[in-house]
Amino acid sequence: MKAFLLAAGLGTRLRPLTYFAPKPLVALGGKAIIDYALGWLRANGVREIYVVGHYMQEVLRSYLRERHPDVVFVPSRRLLGTAGQLYYARDYMDDGPALVAPGDVITDLDVRAAAEFHARSSVDLTVVGREVETAVRFGVLETAEGRLAAWREKPKFRHVVSTGIYVAEGSVLRKLEERYLDFDEFARSLIPRVAVYVSRAEFVDVGTLQDLAEAKRALSVINI
Repeated sequence: MKAFLLAAGLGTRLRPLTYFAPKPLVALGGKAIIDYALGWLRANGVREIYVVGHYMQEVLRSYLRERHPDVVFVPSRRLLGTAGQLYYARDYMDDGPALVAPGDVITDLDVRAAAEFHARSSVDLTVVGREVETAVRFGVLETAEGRLAAWREKPKFRHVVSTGIYVAEGSVLRKLEERYLDFDEFARSLIPRVAVYVSRAEFVDVGTLQDLAEAKRALSVINI
């Protein structure tokens, strides 16, 4: 299976760190963030890896050439969103399934299990999700015709949310056009040919300075 890491964004929420380096090269635990994503893919047997970059792309290209010469760097002319960015990688895709993930993700997801689920589901796109619990800070009032029907004090709700990791058919990805498109809109356009694989793996998308602390905690419990 081929893997495409999205590493094009400006990393505005990680400023001032990203004034000096693209987000995938921000230091974390003695390595660049992208080193963990690459290590995760290799540990799962993925050998064909493509990194799609835009912001400070020459810096990222040079880093990969020096540290990861087996990885193919794919330059982008514009920022086109999490799905649209793959337009620039279309020449590297075949008709088979491909893994798409953020270049700054910290995870121990079992790639083979997700790929096997995708194959069994016979769909165009599988969204890798995880279950999270959301607590409401207030009492929730349920009403009927202006009368109190129930009062739930600070209830908790469970939801399945996207991890930003996907398994998609290359034949579908190759149809992407050079226009802005995020994966939520892309997935909605493919319903009902979309499956959801719910994983209990660790996931940290290092988008903010606070996420760096969470990523360090995740690294202490996973081996990548």
